[in-house]
Amino acid sequence: MLSPMFGPRQRSFTITLQERARHLYRSMLGEVRSVTARPDHHGTVDLKNDHSDVLAKAHNLAVELRASGDHERARILDEDNWSRRLQLLGEDHPDTLASAHSLAVDLSALGEYGRARALSENTLARYRRVLGEDHLDTLRSAHNLANDLRALGEHEQACRLSEDTLRRRSLVLGKDHLDTLRSANNLSVDLRALGEYGRARALSEDTLARYRRVLGKDHPDTLTAAYNAAVDLRALGEYQQARVLDTDTLAGYRRVMGEDHRHTLASAHNLAVDWRALGEHEQARQLSEDTLRRRRLVLGEDHPVTLASANNVALDLRALGEHEQARVLDTDTLARYRRVLGEDHPHSLTSAHNLANDLRALGEHEQARELSADTLSRRRRVLGADHPDTLASANNYALDLRALGEHEQARALDEDTLGRCRRVLGENHPNTLISGYNLGVDLNARDESGQVAG
Repeated sequence: MLSPMFGPRQRSFTITLQERARHLYRSMLGEVRSVTARPDHHGTVDLKNDHSDVLAKAHNLAVELRASGDHERARILDEDNWSRRLQLLGEDHPDTLASAHSLAVDLSALGEYGRARALSENTLARYRRVLGEDHLDTLRSAHNLANDLRALGEHEQACRLSEDTLRRRSLVLGKDHLDTLRSANNLSVDLRALGEYGRARALSEDTLARYRRVLGKDHPDTLTAAYNAAVDLRALGEYQQARVLDTDTLAGYRRVMGEDHRHTLASAHNLAVDWRALGEHEQARQLSEDTLRRRRLVLGEDHPVTLASANNVALDLRALGEHEQARVLDTDTLARYRRVLGEDHPHSLTSAHNLANDLRALGEHEQARELSADTLSRRRRVLGADHPDTLASANNYALDLRALGEHEQARALDEDTLGRCRRVLGENHPNTLISGYNLGVDLNARDESGQVAG
């Protein structure tokens, strides 16, 4: 998901902010270190009273660097600032906690989700003890931890925390406050991750309407809400509506944030998924390949969102019949996901699902079956039997069973999957229709087998 940006930014303003932040960065570390190391007239260092303003400047600069997309420099500055505030002010001082919070955001943006979560959990516990459950800084920290949990695939925990944070922010700040809207936006992401597409769509559309009324169409936070609303539309099979919204959102991001900003690239990724869903595979491939190239340059080869783009490109390659290229890319992507996020992370399981499709397309049915069976087992354990991704894996596994001549097992699985799809997704969802088609193939195969035997 996308993290909302703070403050209105037209593209020219964003470029100015990047230039200013990077210029200030070059001088700030030296200023902080020289001032904090300078002895006072008694021969000691008295930073609490004399130099807290320097650390405050460093903290604010890190926020600007992060807002400009320069997460690595923000992390360096935040780590230095947090270390100094720990020494000067102690672990529970609000300024120290603010630095810890800021550093956790940097780590998450850089894909270091485990470190981010550990720091966020510690920071939230201290905020609750020092400032109370409903303090604005405490709620901001809770919001941050929910982001980390979501990135690690712990969607139920993230959802519970997001719901609690939204409830508290609504009471303390009101429903149209920007922090409340950010919580609503994130909760819709959690609901979608848990397969609750209807609730997610209702919440994301309400949130988008409020953002447009409060901030206007081109504010980065509004664009983030539009991005999420489009994902919900696509999850419900409304691909054309999703494409229209994503096309408009990507144009807004390019205008406001520039071509290579991480949010612009996420929006381009989204639009490529829409094109693929609508059968426009060559357009999808071109956009996916451009997004992957840019993400590799901006974020690195192993960043989880870079790997998501690699998944996208492989899907396009397979749709265009380039199965061996898709297999090579999916094999590499799955290995990277497992190394970075672990075997049971939902993103790793999506990658395994995709590789099984490649193997099946290449006629390697036994390998496809083994991987499909493993992925289905893991998804049932991690996501639950009725999650839409689990149902997609069940469809996959049934295809492998049928290809290997195990028609009765395939039929039984397809019957179960179709019943679940109808209950969870509705009669007309594309995945329900696919499941119904698969069961029809099973029944036809059984009828033909009976006729031959007779």
